[in-house]
Amino acid sequence: MQNNRFKQTLLFMAMLSVAGIALAGSACPDQYPGGVVPVITRPAAWNAGMIELCAPHGGFADGYSPALRVPLYAVEHLTREHVVEHQRNHAGRHDSFRPDDRLSHNQRAELSDFKKSGFDRGHMAPDADSWDEESEYDTFVLSNMVPQAPDNNRELHAHIEGAVRHMAKQEGEIYVFTGPIFHGNTEYLNRRVAVPSGIFKLVYDPKRNAAAAYLENNVNGPDGQIYKTISVEELAKLTGIDFLPGKSPSLLSLPVPKESNHFGHTNSRHRFF
Repeated sequence: MQNNRFKQTLLFMAMLSVAGIALAGSACPDQYPGGVVPVITRPAAWNAGMIELCAPHGGFADGYSPALRVPLYAVEHLTREHVVEHQRNHAGRHDSFRPDDRLSHNQRAELSDFKKSGFDRGHMAPDADSWDEESEYDTFVLSNMVPQAPDNNRELHAHIEGAVRHMAKQEGEIYVFTGPIFHGNTEYLNRRVAVPSGIFKLVYDPKRNAAAAYLENNVNGPDGQIYKTISVEELAKLTGIDFLPGKSPSLLSLPVPKESNHFGHTNSRHRFF
């Protein structure tokens, strides 16, 4: 029954051939600021034919690359109500990692691709942003995952996620884009699933029309605990995607990542680039 929830029609985004072309209209516009989808500013073979995958219970949308078998971004409209409901109702994580049956084998990652790889199946839309069991279940599909270094995923990245939830609780609502950075020669798990060199998390505050992104190294060891904050324009140069077309936001001051309780002391291991 749960798998049947995921058997919905795929919305294929436009094939891109020239710079500055907007993606096709969204099937889940509520997840995007103003309902406006990102614009590809630097078309490439890997982002042509990107597919939008809307979470069945409305928690997020993934812009998915069948060529790389990872999402190029996950976008969430994260609200105070979502965070409060999670804190109130969550009794512990229920892992349900699985391939996305909306995609063919050639388009999707499989559980076997990650087996003994040394990488975590790293959520782009976090399970801890969910507000009930159904929305949590939606996050565990592999089309919402990238290969992520365990030290980065379980420490700095988790603390950044918590800092962003704290911000959503304080501000009432924010929009969050999370995705991979590919720089240099890309490695692949099982010759199928692309391994990013970095991870970004872009936060947009609609009340202030302000935005900024965390940028992390996707590696183990001390370098996996280093981050910096960058502008929307800098992120567009790195990814070839304008996530906030037409917005021209000011630079947002992002909260410092916290310890594992997300509302406690600053983790002294985290360093800026």
